Amino acid sequence: MEGAWLDISVPFGEEPSEGQDAAPRTELPESSAQQAEWLKRAAWMGTYVTAPPSTELDLEDMERLPLSATVGRARVLHLDDVDCIRADSLADYEPRPGERLLLRTRNSQREWWKLPHGEDFVRLSEAAARLLVERQVACVGVDYVSRSGFHADGVSVHQLLREAGVWIIEGLDLSDVKVGVHELVCLPLNVKAEWGSPARALVRAMRDPAGE
Repeated sequence: MEGAWLDISVPFGEEPSEGQDAAPRTELPESSAQQAEWLKRAAWMGTYVTAPPSTELDLEDMERLPLSATVGRARVLHLDDVDCIRADSLADYEPRPGERLLLRTRNSQREWWKLPHGEDFVRLSEAAARLLVERQVACVGVDYVSRSGFHADGVSVHQLLREAGVWIIEGLDLSDVKVGVHELVCLPLNVKAEWGSPARALVRAMRDPAGE
């Protein structure tokens, strides 16, 4: 028998602020152009799925999401004792082709989405991203949201994963998730938007990891 479902999503509309003096959120704008810009920003609110680019259409959209990428068995790894997820840390867990990995770090020890943006969050190194690409994992989930400019390798890590066809779930709350094999259900909105789409993510522990 499986465990109870656990919601690991950050509420939509929650995101780290730029600082104490950040402007308050406003209502949805009236003009279509402004709404389009708002929706692009909304794609990075709460928990969201980042799509690999489409070489045929030169855009990223959720219509191309294979459900097998974000639905099915996922392995939760606890990396609470590292300041940066490095290749050797991940290599010890032997990532496998087609696998879904959720990476819990010390980010999950605090409600980061209620805090101002910081530069001290645990992130993937470029070497770790290359390892995941080489091992051909299908999906990677992380317990923070990426923003370019925080670290020199931030953009390159994102590019490496996306261009290799890896789907990325960002903004997860993994604070109550135990290490091991879980059933994952993460479904983004089916929208045409740059980068990705907001999503709801649930997991439940599998009592029999060998079972399907």
